[in-house]
Amino acid sequence: MKKLLFTVFLIVQVWLFADTTCADLKNNSNSFFKTNPSTFSNFNDSLFECDGSIFNLKDIQNLLKVSKQIRGDNINCVGSNEYFEKLNKFKFTILKASFSPYAYAKTLPNIESADIIREKQRGYFRYWAHQAFYNFYKFKEFWNIFNQAQTPLVKFYEDKGFETMEAAYFATAVLSEFLNYSVGSYINLSDVNIDISKEQKLLSERVDISQIMSILYSKNWEVFELNQILNTALLYNKGTEVLNEIIKRGVNLESGDESAIFFALNNLDNVEFLINNGADVNHKNSFGKSPIFYAVELKNPSLVKLLINNGADVNDTYIDQNTKTAMLGLGSSLPFYINMCALEHTKRTLFMHASANSNPEILRILIDNGVVIDYIDELGFNAMDYAKMTSNVENIEFLKSLGIMSKGY
Repeated sequence: MKKLLFTVFLIVQVWLFADTTCADLKNNSNSFFKTNPSTFSNFNDSLFECDGSIFNLKDIQNLLKVSKQIRGDNINCVGSNEYFEKLNKFKFTILKASFSPYAYAKTLPNIESADIIREKQRGYFRYWAHQAFYNFYKFKEFWNIFNQAQTPLVKFYEDKGFETMEAAYFATAVLSEFLNYSVGSYINLSDVNIDISKEQKLLSERVDISQIMSILYSKNWEVFELNQILNTALLYNKGTEVLNEIIKRGVNLESGDESAIFFALNNLDNVEFLINNGADVNHKNSFGKSPIFYAVELKNPSLVKLLINNGADVNDTYIDQNTKTAMLGLGSSLPFYINMCALEHTKRTLFMHASANSNPEILRILIDNGVVIDYIDELGFNAMDYAKMTSNVENIEFLKSLGIMSKGY
């Protein structure tokens, strides 16, 4: 009987939340947020877009997008129920902060505890960011949007009648929710402290060559430590004088899931320097991506041409399904930040990748250098399908001019 009553209670509660309108949310917000839904997977998604919701702020929309990318959850891996349960639970928290800030504030830890949690999250986020080029790219994007969102978010609360200090408190708390959501799928941070090394932190700052030299000759470094130092120097665009000194200490340019050249991709001079020192332009990471895959995403024609002129394979592809299956069998042997399950389109070609993520200028460079334009991936998708998947209008028009028609999308 108790089980039956509990089931009825859950059904009624879900129905009540599902039946709520934007008018209810605006007029009875305190009552609405007295309890949380028993489940969030089927929450009324339209409520997140109600007038007066933080999610209507453009910067917040951009922050949510990059937060989801960093978190890396995939419906095909975790299932739709779990995916939307976690996503909507997070969005419900932001909705509460939008319409019932004082009720939201009661759920927050005290300031001292919040600062400790935030520092752990920032440390882990830094560590994650320095493991791969994509990670660092998203890390920088996150913080740029995070900082941009502060002012409009404060104004959002000021427009609701809150004094500036109180508005700033709510804005900071809300932005911290996005940081928590971004890194929350990776590890329980309550009992660990993970961060980059003090040498990496120093390299992330504006230090001169003498300071870097003092680091390099402060002890006998292990090769993996020198590789870490080199990759960090590359991420922060240190000059070739610095890179040369690090290399002289005995690094391995091809070490790691992504080799040194990946970490240099935002600096053309450093890429050329590494190539001249023997770096392999066709080194592949676990997904099968070589540096040129990232170069086309950066939409940097000079970088793409430099890689091609030094032997980059324009007909390179992601791994195939058999390799993916074998990689999944490795389980915990894979680096923690690699979600192999999320890779759906195996044997994706460079041209497909560029069709989704680049522009006609890059596509033309690839064509002029012998790329095959009509391959399909292992799900039957071609370049046009990829352009359509990302709504890349200019590439869709360009591919139409080549006579490429959609296959599977």
